[in-house]
Amino acid sequence: MVEALGVSRKTLHKYVQMRLLPAPVYVSDGKSGVRCRWTLVALDHIAFILEQQDIGHTLNEIVGMIAARWGLLDKVPLKTEAPKPAEPGPGGLTG
Repeated sequence: MVEALGVSRKTLHKYVQMRLLPAPVYVSDGKSGVRCRWTLVALDHIAFILEQQDIGHTLNEIVGMIAARWGLLDKVPLKTEAPKPAEPGPGGLTG
């Protein structure tokens, strides 16, 4: 992903936090720590981000475009979002 975008790991992390990219899957290889595994959809996001930047859109504008195009289910929650309370189940019980 670093090579595909031509950006640093720090920038990739920022893109994930901004919800421009889906969250990667973290896996341990058992010897040298944890590595990120990116989905193929993330490559589509990258191509879209680069295309929109070439047109002249800002990253904040692209966030909205990505949300409209791919949704937010595979994105990390924003830090400002409060967790949603549990919905009452049958009989009014939660949990």
